[in-house]
Amino acid sequence: MMREGQNDSKMRRTFIQVIQDASRLLWKDIKDIKWAVIVIIAYFVLGKYYLYSLCPMVMATGFPCPGCGLTRAGVCLLKLDLAGAFRIHPFIYPIVLWLGMFGWNRYVKRRKMGSRLKFLMIVLMVLIILFYLWRMRYCFPGEPPMSYYGR
Repeated sequence: MMREGQNDSKMRRTFIQVIQDASRLLWKDIKDIKWAVIVIIAYFVLGKYYLYSLCPMVMATGFPCPGCGLTRAGVCLLKLDLAGAFRIHPFIYPIVLWLGMFGWNRYVKRRKMGSRLKFLMIVLMVLIILFYLWRMRYCFPGEPPMSYYGR
C-alpha cells in the first residue's frame, strides 16, 4: 500500500501537467528532427517560387501521386470547408483521425507507437493506393488534383 505523500509513478497528472509534458515532448521531437523540418520548409518556400509543382512525382512524370490533393484538402479542412476537403481527397479525414490517435498516444499517454497504430497506418496507405488506382482509372484526367501536368 502506498502512503499519502509517497511518489506514485501512476499518479494522475493534472490537465496543466499533461499540456506541459506534451509540449516538452513535442518540442524535443521537433528538435530531434530539426534538419528534416528545415529542409522541408526550405523545399516548400523555394519550390513555391521556382518549381511548377511541389510534388516530386508530378515533376518527374507529370502524373498525380496518391497523395496529390492532400495539402489542398488540409487547407480546406482548416478553412472548415468540409465538403471541399472531401471532394479534393476523401482520405484527409482518416489521416487526420490517425494523426489524432498518434498524437494522443505519443504526447498525452506518453507511449511509443504500438503495433495497432502501425497496422492502421499500413492499412491506410494500402487504401490510399487502391483509391489512387481507382481515381486514375475513372477520374484521370479530370478536375484537379487528377490532372496531367505537362512537363
